[in-house]
Amino acid sequence: MKQRIKRIDKNKPSRSLTKIIIIKVLPVIAFLVAGFLLVPYGSMCFQNNKVGTIQNKNVVVLFFNANCPDCHKIYAKIFWHNVLNFKNKNKQIQTINVKNTNNKHYIAEFTIQATPTFMKTTNTNQSKSLIHG
Repeated sequence: MKQRIKRIDKNKPSRSLTKIIIIKVLPVIAFLVAGFLLVPYGSMCFQNNKVGTIQNKNVVVLFFNANCPDCHKIYAKIFWHNVLNFKNKNKQIQTINVKNTNNKHYIAEFTIQATPTFMKTTNTNQSKSLIHG
């Protein structure tokens, strides 16, 4: 009787939990982590960032250059901060790529000397309280 039970168990296809995790769960986790790391980079480098005016509803503005390594570090944090606060415009940080030829006038207008640079704005007036990175 015992031999017959063992034989039946051997005929069952064995799917261990480890195989299921490796085959099905691990690729999903790897895909999510890669997306978490690459989406801000794509947004920073490939978006058309032509900014006409600085929005009054944003309290803080980030001036960045897509080629700046320090900007890459800070932009990812700002990107996810804006994603998590997408419904509350007052908490979002406006980002302006000064490498874009349409945005180069901000360098002279606000005397930006280095990137990344944060600027705090007031309700209707734009203050020049700059924080260089």
